Amino acid sequence: MKLTPLFFATLALPLSAQLRITEVMPDSNHSDSNANGDWFEITNTGINPVNVSGFSFDDDSATAGSSGSFPSHSLAAGESLIVLNEVSATNFRTLWNLPATFRIITNIEISDYQGLGRNGDAVFLYNNFGTLIDSFPFGSATEGFTFARFDDGTNVPGNLSIEGLFESYESDDPSGDIGSPGIAASQPEPLPPFFNAPFNTAWIAGSNLAASEFRIQSIDPNPGDTLTITTTGTPSWLSVVDLGNGIARLAGTPPTSAIGRHEFNVTATDSTNQSTSQTYQIDVLSASSSIILNEYNAVADDAFLDGGDEDDLDGAADPRLNRIAGNGGGWVEFTITGPLGTPDTTVDLRNWTLRIENDETSRILKLADHPALAAIPTGTILTFTENAATAPTGFNMDSQLNAAGYTWSNIWIFDPILIDQANSTQPDERVINSSNTRFTWLNGSDAIVYGPAGESIAVSDSNDNGNGDESISVGGTETFRLEENPAASISPLNLEYDDGGTSTFGLPNIWSANTLTQAFDPFRTGNTPPVFSSIAVTTSARGAYDEQVSITSGSTVTALTLPDFLNVTTAGSIVSITNNRPLTAADIGTFEVTLEADTGFPNSNLSYLTYQLLVLNPSPSVILNEYNAVDATRFLNDGTLAADGDGFPAAADSHFGRIAGNGGNWFELAVVGDGSAGVSNLTNWSIEVGQIQGSGQFEASSTIVLSDAATWSSVTHGTLLTFIDRDSANGGLDTEVNRINLLSTDGYAWTNIHLNTGSIVTGTGLANLAINSSNTAFVIRDAAGTIIFGPAGEGIAPLDGVGGSEIFELESSPSPLVASIDAASATSLGYDDGSSGSTFGSPNLFAPIGSTIDQAQDFSPFVISLLDAYFAGFGIPDADLAADDDGDGFSNLDEYLLAGDPTNPGIIPQTTVNATTGLISLTVRTNDPNFVLTPERSTNLIDWFTDQLTITDEASPLGNEFRTRNFTFQGTAPRMFFRVNTNP
Repeated sequence: MKLTPLFFATLALPLSAQLRITEVMPDSNHSDSNANGDWFEITNTGINPVNVSGFSFDDDSATAGSSGSFPSHSLAAGESLIVLNEVSATNFRTLWNLPATFRIITNIEISDYQGLGRNGDAVFLYNNFGTLIDSFPFGSATEGFTFARFDDGTNVPGNLSIEGLFESYESDDPSGDIGSPGIAASQPEPLPPFFNAPFNTAWIAGSNLAASEFRIQSIDPNPGDTLTITTTGTPSWLSVVDLGNGIARLAGTPPTSAIGRHEFNVTATDSTNQSTSQTYQIDVLSASSSIILNEYNAVADDAFLDGGDEDDLDGAADPRLNRIAGNGGGWVEFTITGPLGTPDTTVDLRNWTLRIENDETSRILKLADHPALAAIPTGTILTFTENAATAPTGFNMDSQLNAAGYTWSNIWIFDPILIDQANSTQPDERVINSSNTRFTWLNGSDAIVYGPAGESIAVSDSNDNGNGDESISVGGTETFRLEENPAASISPLNLEYDDGGTSTFGLPNIWSANTLTQAFDPFRTGNTPPVFSSIAVTTSARGAYDEQVSITSGSTVTALTLPDFLNVTTAGSIVSITNNRPLTAADIGTFEVTLEADTGFPNSNLSYLTYQLLVLNPSPSVILNEYNAVDATRFLNDGTLAADGDGFPAAADSHFGRIAGNGGNWFELAVVGDGSAGVSNLTNWSIEVGQIQGSGQFEASSTIVLSDAATWSSVTHGTLLTFIDRDSANGGLDTEVNRINLLSTDGYAWTNIHLNTGSIVTGTGLANLAINSSNTAFVIRDAAGTIIFGPAGEGIAPLDGVGGSEIFELESSPSPLVASIDAASATSLGYDDGSSGSTFGSPNLFAPIGSTIDQAQDFSPFVISLLDAYFAGFGIPDADLAADDDGDGFSNLDEYLLAGDPTNPGIIPQTTVNATTGLISLTVRTNDPNFVLTPERSTNLIDWFTDQLTITDEASPLGNEFRTRNFTFQGTAPRMFFRVNTNP
């Protein structure tokens, strides 16, 4: 029998079996009604293309073709398509950034697509024979999130798309969806579990954590794995209960002794023994406190309260601050509730610490040990401001304890008296903002008495079960505030904390469309603290100080801290603070002034005026005259090389002309001495260049030190000293002493110093000299370190600042009476910004009060004789005319009159004699009318005559100050002596 082999053809599955439903969106969150339809995704998971012509789906009857069949489309291997319940795919494609080639089947291509059920449904996919090839059942939808599967048909961990995981992303829309249309992620290699934020929570001491809705959440990205939770480092009162599936809750009751921050580690381990650990944090809060958070400002610096623009007529505005950009910057408001929240009590805040932190940075404010902080009345609305312009330091500025139960006090965080700056941290960036700002108070023993409180701590009750379960999110146009009457029992977890678009800096909070206002009635007293008005001037200039403030009538004013050169007197409601003697250079510095007012009542009777008095040099001998703030790529008064930004003729500098950057980093000083002609010794003086910080303090970044070269030993009064970091080859100017000398006519000279001239100047930070429009300021010190002038510059005066296309200039004539705080205005002369012109190395131009015509600074008080100007230029003040300082055989007067150099024996007066013709030639000074040089002759050196001499003058190569004088003898005497005589 012959056996015949049988051959069986390999049975292949239908190509349609390659198709899977990989994503379903039953509840879009898109605000665009033309793109928020339900949709699902079909992916070809095989290796061959599949034409979906005649394929169909259903979501309710599980019947092939009940929703109509798909049009013809060849779905390539690995590709996906979307079935969308919209008439057009245009908006959907745009929001998800899908290419024009990506296939989207809309409902006008299908006969009966009614959408998917958001409360649970399924999608069934049939091939063109009516055979079910895949199904995707799903439960109740989460708005804005798709149900997703890997391309092998297994669900992604958690079933829902997670932004940034498995190809999911957020669509472009004000309320975008999370999904991955057109992308079916492959099942990843086994990965370790991960934890979902948040990783911190807060709870009240003495309360059982079993009521907390906070959960530790870990997720394993590997389908089918189970997770086990373990912990280390938990405090004894804390238990972590594993609920299974990577979820755990907290239990236990923290005691009062546990108030503060606690950290512990949680480890999630999956079935394959892969694990991940995460540090968790729990803040245990006090159940009551003598100080509570009332409000803080989160409005971004470039935004407005509740959004919109500055000029919105119906825009939200703060009652005190009005409608301003940034709503006053970083500020926070607390309420002093007292230990029992009762009236007529006080809280001692001395040496307390306020800790402010957000997601990026933190700030520590250490309150000083100062009597003004010793007894803050309950009912006080206490604010702290990062910007002194929002509100300066002041106590009981809105004193209504006897009428409305509150009073308002503010502390500027850079206050040098009430804030211990040495033990505080003051970062440059704003800390109070919309990035999860939180506040914690510690008492003088560094024990936490309140907080943390604020965003990421405060929660709302989304399921109305009495427990907070959803963190409050504060936006960049909002404030965070307490929407309840203040009391000591209000903890940071109080459910009445909320965000909103209203603001009430230093006032009771308002909410619910301005229909509800905080009541401070429990803090009402029989009397209220006295009120000092704010101090207007805190700087002494020109050796005097005379300021007045008002105080509540009947108050007794006592000076607790006062420098000995000041007196305080009270007349009725006016308090005068005046100097009792002229202030001198020995008084230069800062001094604390603290005044206490007492109404005499048994309580709520005290208030304080505190400030730091800055005493400037009463008679500076060198002052700041001008500096360049024009940005490197801009022109003076903006615009282009050809024209200003405002269309006027192109502004220019008197030396540089009109160039980009206006010459770069340069500044100009004026040497004024005692206000009259003379010289000053600037040897080893220093000039500090830096910025005025947010604290109002000057911080140097570069220091220029004048050397001990003879150049500085006798600088003539009236000299303009310019300092520049570019030399002539780089568009600046080389060092040149007395480049211009008009002391004898106009009273000024000009010396330029290139900062790389080591024989004349040294210093630190010179390579990074920063002179610009960002609060550049200067301090000038003598060799002993005494401040001669400054701080001076932007941030001190002018008050309106200096822009990046302007210069800073003194708009008054230079003198020892100029003070760095002098700001030019319609009624006073002083420092100002300017864009119409720049005067490097020459007197400033400005329009005097009452005029629109520019005039130059007046240097006439410094005018000196030609003779004195000559010797001053060589550094020989009060020269002895008969002396021969350089030992070359010519007196100092000879050198002056005959074009010599009194400091250089190699340069002497020159006389030329022609023996053949008898012609004698010499250079003589002709510009000084006090000296007339006359040729004379003699045969015996005793008797001198002027006759029989022929005299002619020619132009001198040395300039207009001199002439070449020629003379010959016309007589017949056999011998003759000649000389030039001067009178007087």
